[in-house]
Amino acid sequence: MAPSFRSHFRRDESDKPAEGQEVEIATEDSDVQNDEGSSNENLVVDDDSGEWLAYELHEWASQSRAMLAQLLIADKVVHSWQGTTLLAHESVEEAVDALLDEVEAATDPELDSDKAQVAFEMEGWSGEQQALLAERLGAAAVPHEFDADGDLVCHEEDEEQAELVIEDILARAADEGLEDLEGLALNDLLSALFGATDRVRKDVHDGVGVLGCVTHGHRLRGVATPFGFAAGNWVVLRDSAGDLADLLESKDATDADVTDLAARLRDALHRII
Repeated sequence: MAPSFRSHFRRDESDKPAEGQEVEIATEDSDVQNDEGSSNENLVVDDDSGEWLAYELHEWASQSRAMLAQLLIADKVVHSWQGTTLLAHESVEEAVDALLDEVEAATDPELDSDKAQVAFEMEGWSGEQQALLAERLGAAAVPHEFDADGDLVCHEEDEEQAELVIEDILARAADEGLEDLEGLALNDLLSALFGATDRVRKDVHDGVGVLGCVTHGHRLRGVATPFGFAAGNWVVLRDSAGDLADLLESKDATDADVTDLAARLRDALHRII
């Protein structure tokens, strides 16, 4: 794997250490922690010339980065971490590349020809979506490949997992143009809707509850799938919120229909807030 870029912080004559002085690479907090058995000798620079290379690994699963960190320590390869970016001196580039290939091979298992396989048609999928699909399946350790027709092939035993990933990607693609809401703002909306549905399930004529269900329900209907939510589950939730708002605005709705939907939506919201 080639480094994503070469760092511009090449040392010049003024930066050279005094004779006999060791230079250590400063590390920052990251999701990769060195083992207690590792020593500072792994971070000592023996070559005061050349460049440091930066490998952007933010798209890797945390387990893959942890595996790479262990291999680097075991092989005593000079390196440091800056967040999810691996820094290594160009003098050890070949060793780092070999370990990157080893991790990628270990985390991207091949299909077993002796196992039953299934194929998913990828017609209409963009290259970006297919790349995301491959990344998601790789992170889930699902062996897969794309055949000559561009269709996804995986083991039959992984069919359900592949379907879930495919459905999630397609659902998120359909979110284009919807409002992006995360963090405290999202929690406030869900909490407000929970309070409103709780009032309406007890009394369908509660003015505050009805107004809250209509206002927050219509807004939630237009919110894209937030990070950390399964797209399919989110679609069901926001559709229910929108349906309840429509029902309360309808002259044909019965009290029983409103009470039932408000109670079901309230219970769904209670499980996620």
